[in-house]
Amino acid sequence: MTEQTISPLHEAQALVGQLQSNVSALDPAELKQQLDRLSDLLHQAAQHGEGADAAQIRIELDKMIEETAAFSSMMVHEIRKPMTSIRGYADMLAKPGMIGPLNDMQTQFVGTIRNNIIRMEGLVSDISDISKLNSGRLRLDNKMTTFGQIIMDVQKQAESLIAEYEHQVTWTIPQGLPILTTDAKQLAKVIFNLLRNAIQYTPKGTGQIVVKAERLENNVLHVTVTDNGIGMKPEEIARLGELFYRADHELVTSEKGYGLGIPIAMGFLKVLGSQLEIQSEPEKGSTFGFQLAGMG
Repeated sequence: MTEQTISPLHEAQALVGQLQSNVSALDPAELKQQLDRLSDLLHQAAQHGEGADAAQIRIELDKMIEETAAFSSMMVHEIRKPMTSIRGYADMLAKPGMIGPLNDMQTQFVGTIRNNIIRMEGLVSDISDISKLNSGRLRLDNKMTTFGQIIMDVQKQAESLIAEYEHQVTWTIPQGLPILTTDAKQLAKVIFNLLRNAIQYTPKGTGQIVVKAERLENNVLHVTVTDNGIGMKPEEIARLGELFYRADHELVTSEKGYGLGIPIAMGFLKVLGSQLEIQSEPEKGSTFGFQLAGMG
């Protein structure tokens, strides 16, 4: 008696049913793995002459992904409202003379509330970005801008983080860089995520971090963020695009983080028409970079 072979299409149909019943319970990394498997099955089904049915499953899948993205967007919006209120009140409490003096312990408690709300705001923003990237709902607002304007936003955003970790950060941003037509907000997020990664994974107080921009041939902008931190092994570099992946290093596990910064940077760069360049060696630091075509 021979075993009955399950066709790729039937396996894909079964997987769609599973996803429809428990998609909200899956974490993003597991959901991505399941969707990758489903995509592979649909490709196999098309090769086996089941293209029409496979196309119908893909339509149902796209609808499910769209509904999931819409749900994520709604939840992010609803979570942000109370967080904004909490931070506002915490800011007022922390401001001297606003509602009266606080003792040392009260001041410490208010500081803890503010720090955790800021951390939650970052996580919610990251989840929103991942949802938009995965669903294809990210819309670029491309405008003519200079890299100098973008880097000023990054410097402002990173100021407190640099001070907290006591690193030396050098900004090598010469005059005459290419003029860009791009989404300045998203590009600033890319650079900040790369810089934050360099800051957090370099031992505190020892960092020599360089943010460098240069003009290459054909009016191409090349940006790099170089650190002297813990570096990475080749197998760790290979997994950097995975959601929630964090290397098994004492400094990494001791830092608060979710493994979303680099995948988001990679996703934004892809949408912007670029890709992430990575060079790294264990205990010798890392360089992350990318290129963008300038105007002209």
